[in-house]
Amino acid sequence: MAMNPMQRKANNSFLLGILITLVITGAIIAFLIFQVLNLNTEIEEIQAHTVNAYIVIDEIKSGTEITTAQVQRVELNMDINVDTSTLYTTIPAGLMAKVDLNPGTVMTTDLTYENEPLTSDVRTVEYNVITLPSQLTTGEYIDIRLRTPDGRSLIVISHKEVTIPNIAGVDSTNCIWLDLSEEEILMMSSAIVEAYKMNGAMLYATRYVEPGIQEAATVTYVPNDETRALIERDPNIVEEAKNALLSVLNANSELVRPGINNAINNEDAADNVVEKTEDEITSLQEERELYIESLGG
Repeated sequence: MAMNPMQRKANNSFLLGILITLVITGAIIAFLIFQVLNLNTEIEEIQAHTVNAYIVIDEIKSGTEITTAQVQRVELNMDINVDTSTLYTTIPAGLMAKVDLNPGTVMTTDLTYENEPLTSDVRTVEYNVITLPSQLTTGEYIDIRLRTPDGRSLIVISHKEVTIPNIAGVDSTNCIWLDLSEEEILMMSSAIVEAYKMNGAMLYATRYVEPGIQEAATVTYVPNDETRALIERDPNIVEEAKNALLSVLNANSELVRPGINNAINNEDAADNVVEKTEDEITSLQEERELYIESLGG
């Protein structure tokens, strides 16, 4: 049966509408596909120029160990002015700050160094016979020096981190804790006794300005023959450290020992050792009593 003109016109309009709809839908789909492809390309470009890194979130002092609580992992654009090969993707144990690091600083290998592993002979030792800088605080690094009556300043131990004992919220005014190896403990014992024997001698501490950057000073103090022999025989001293130290001591012996030997050969030497050792013991006992009292309070 033949269509009348009105039906034919309606059918044509319907088909035209479908065609237009398909064209528009196709255009929209094509546009969306184009946008998605562009977006994926942009994402790939961003990912290609993004690296994982760590930034500092808490202030870190020079020469102190960096903990995971002080840094945060972030994604950085490679366009930043940083050599990406120097970035950390993990924070290893024993990582130390060369300089003071402020929040927002990107962690890089040129700002840090890895601390030497702790050897089995290291012990925490307390001293109260060292003249301390007036504003020394926990975490700073020091050298211990022996000033002799003839004006020389001899380095006994170097580049040591200080802990100031705290009792009931108050820092000790004359005691410090140092983590020392066996040979360093023997060196300090010798220097303390010889400082007692020499009228006008003094053991004192000097602070490092940037302990992360500044290398440890070379030891220049040479102990007496008895202590050197003990260092050489002591089985607790790491062999490598023993050999290195004895090499330095032997090289400096003729320059250092004559002056010290002359200074300790005085009539007051024995009495000075007894008197100052008693003072040292009394001071340590008083510090201990204060600590015990703080626990009970």
